[in-house]
Amino acid sequence: MLRLLALVPILALAACAAAPAPPARCDVTIRFGSYGMGIDRPLADKVAAAAKADRDIARSERKPWGREGEYDLCLTAKPGRDVKAMYERYRAMLPARNLQAPTSIEGPDGLRFETIAPM
Repeated sequence: MLRLLALVPILALAACAAAPAPPARCDVTIRFGSYGMGIDRPLADKVAAAAKADRDIARSERKPWGREGEYDLCLTAKPGRDVKAMYERYRAMLPARNLQAPTSIEGPDGLRFETIAPM
């Protein structure tokens, strides 16, 4: 019985150490999708280069999810930065219509934009 009681604190510490870290919040998420022939690589490269040079971004994370290179780009702003202005900067990079691949952006307060698909 004493041995069992001695294991309780060890098991409790092990459970705490194994708990996964909470996912990072995304202030702005840009989704690069595909119509069946891959993402719009030039646009994705342009956005990635801008995110790398952006001094308002504390963290940029690429989250792959598809078989044709599709991924989400999660941008987290530094504390005190204007997230709406950051959203608008990246929104301005996206074309209104994209025949190659769908691209969308989500920002604060439900802001959302999607490129128009071919018809």
